[in-house]
Amino acid sequence: MRIRIEKIAEAQGGLPANDRQLHIDGQEQDGNVSLPLEYTIEGNLIGEMEIGEPVIVARDTRNGVKVSGMFTTSPVQEINGRTFKTRNSVYHFKFLEK
Repeated sequence: MRIRIEKIAEAQGGLPANDRQLHIDGQEQDGNVSLPLEYTIEGNLIGEMEIGEPVIVARDTRNGVKVSGMFTTSPVQEINGRTFKTRNSVYHFKFLEK
């Protein structure tokens, strides 16, 4: 199933979002920050989106640029409508047509 995910907020009590200007896509980041706000990916969802499990996406687009890779969150803590929350982040998601 094709999906678009965008980070829309920091999760209360989690790591702060990295500054967009300091974040380097594709490189391991400082372990004291999480993904920046407005970070977006598109790709194919691997498995189901469930509480207690990470969201895994075979990504083909990151921040509007075509680039293959894997996107994995920490375990999902809450799903509410079209948003889900992990330890550090709140994401909006939308299923896309192929």
